[in-house]
Amino acid sequence: MTEPVLEYYGLSSFGIEWRGMQILVDPWFTEPSWETPSLDAFDDVDYILVTHGAYDHLGDTFPIAKRSGAHVFTEPAVADHLLDEGLPAEQVTRVIWGNPFDVGGVVCRALETRHLSYFESGDRRLSGMPLGFHLDFDGFGVYYLGDTSIFSDLELFADLYDPDVALVPIGAAPGARAPLPPREAAVVTGWLDVETVVPVHYVPGSDEVEAFRSHLDDADGTTELARLTPFDRRALGE
Repeated sequence: MTEPVLEYYGLSSFGIEWRGMQILVDPWFTEPSWETPSLDAFDDVDYILVTHGAYDHLGDTFPIAKRSGAHVFTEPAVADHLLDEGLPAEQVTRVIWGNPFDVGGVVCRALETRHLSYFESGDRRLSGMPLGFHLDFDGFGVYYLGDTSIFSDLELFADLYDPDVALVPIGAAPGARAPLPPREAAVVTGWLDVETVVPVHYVPGSDEVEAFRSHLDDADGTTELARLTPFDRRALGE
C-alpha cells in the first residue's frame, strides 16, 4: 500500500498526498499569526475538502480553487457561497451527512458533526451543515472529525468505518471557545480506538495539546499521540 502523507499547516489546515494526488483540507493561510504557506504553493492541488463555513475552515478555498482548478467538496451553503463568488459549477460538489463520494480514487464519506456552519456571504449570513470526513486510502482509514462537540455517534462512526488515524479537534480557534475541550477530546479518542491521533484545532504554542495528552493517558493510554507543528510531514502508515 502506498502510504498517504499528511502535511500539517496549523489549526485545522492540512494536506494529504497519495499516489501523486494532492488533497487540501480546510485551507486557512492568509490570516493566522503563525507561519503558513503562500497560496501559490497549492497551484497543483487536485481536490479541496471544506468542513464548514467558519473563517478558519473555509479560509482561502476560493482563491486556491480559482488558481489551481481544484475540485471542491463541501456542504451546500458553502458551495452556494463559492458559486456566488465566481467558482465554476463544474468545480464544486455539494455533499451532506452520509454521502459517499470519490476523491481521485479515495473513498470519502461525509459524516455528521455537532457544530454550526454560519458565515457571511456578501450581504447575507448563511447557515449550513458542518461536516466531518472519513477517507479510505485503499483500506487505510483517516477520520477527520471537523469541528464538533462531544456526541456518542462518533463512536458509532468509528465502528462502521474502522479508521486507523484520527484528526481530532482539541481546542479553540484564535479568540474563540473550544467546542471539544481537551478532556472531552480524550474521551472521544478512546471511543475511536485508532492507532494514532493527530490533535488539531488549537493555536500553535498553546497548552491544549499537553492537557489533551494528560487526559488521553488517563482515559485511553494505548493510542499514539502525533503532535505536529506547522509544516511537519508524516507518513500516516508509520
